[in-house]
Amino acid sequence: MSKASDTPFSQVEVITSVERRRRWSVAEKVRLVEEAMQPGMSVSYVARRAGISPSQLFAWKRPCSKAVMPLWKLMKMWWLPPGFANWRSASAISSGCSAAKPWRTKSSRKPSRSLAQKNTPCPWCPGTIPRTVPDERRCQNLGIARSNLIERAASPVVPRGPYRKPGDAELLSEIRPIIDKRPTYGYRRVTALINRQRRLNSKPKVNAKRVLRVMRQHHLTLQRYTAQRPGRTHDGVVVALRSNVRWYSDHLEIRARNGQVVRVLFVIDACDREIIGWSAVANAGISAEMVCDLMITSVERRFGSTRTAHRVEWLSDNGSAYIARQTAQTAAALGLTLLFTPVRSPQSNGMSEAFVKTLKRDYASTHILPDTDTILALLPDWFEDYCEAHPHSGLNFKSPREFIRLSA
Repeated sequence: MSKASDTPFSQVEVITSVERRRRWSVAEKVRLVEEAMQPGMSVSYVARRAGISPSQLFAWKRPCSKAVMPLWKLMKMWWLPPGFANWRSASAISSGCSAAKPWRTKSSRKPSRSLAQKNTPCPWCPGTIPRTVPDERRCQNLGIARSNLIERAASPVVPRGPYRKPGDAELLSEIRPIIDKRPTYGYRRVTALINRQRRLNSKPKVNAKRVLRVMRQHHLTLQRYTAQRPGRTHDGVVVALRSNVRWYSDHLEIRARNGQVVRVLFVIDACDREIIGWSAVANAGISAEMVCDLMITSVERRFGSTRTAHRVEWLSDNGSAYIARQTAQTAAALGLTLLFTPVRSPQSNGMSEAFVKTLKRDYASTHILPDTDTILALLPDWFEDYCEAHPHSGLNFKSPREFIRLSA
């Protein structure tokens, strides 16, 4: 054979596109290694002629440098995917064990059907691993901890089913009546109602995660809310630290099946979330007289007189009923300070908007509303239930009046 310097390069490869990682088949690797191991041949010369780095060829040649490795073992080593130990996966593949994960190199082939159906034990599975390999190395290549390896060798792994506790059937019997009566409640409000009843019966409280687990097992959870919120940021503070500091007012529409509309006007406290007062009208608009009557009713209910003991903020939108001169004069006489949200910024009145959503979701959507008379007859019970029983997330899942009683 001629020397490396006497043989000119027979081919030059010019890469004009985006350079990508090249894939070498097993046969090409074996051919290059055998050529580099020939007497008088240089590894660097073979690497330059093949268009690869000499260090790559040295890496392919290193397993064969100290001892002669059989060709079939060298091919199995190169068939393995990156990140897997060569000795473990090669033995698992040769034995047909399911512990060997599929390799996805370009030049690999799937095992034959007869090989995949063999039930021969894998020499690297727990319990049959030869003691010649250290435990630390076996665990590193298997990707498990030592304790896991010892536990698997001591006893077979039993697949674990869904977690259950002895009292789940009793808890389910408490959940179902609440879900049947309030189908729009999530697991946190269901937990609040269960614990409220358990406190009355002197029973221990139940954890919200346990309620969620039981509801998931019986498909009682609500569908996830995936609507996209607008990207506009509102940094204003809407929550008050004590009652009778800031009141929010707004109105909503509830439509009956016959097409008629009931408009509801209400005022809510920014701290305890109680509906202080409300009024409703069928097939008519909200007027300034309704707002003034609501202001007088709210002041008398909270302060027991026709004037507030201190200045109270009255926040509303820019509706015609709120910006009327009659409304401003009544508010000044009662000791209320009128505040208005910015234009096109309903989030600034977010507490009343949240109540509108709650009333429509938890009450109006769960009843059949054929006409306005039915809606007007149901409204008192809805407002009473909201103030007395509805758990509020901002009040640590207490109802507004329960929060007022505990704060007094």
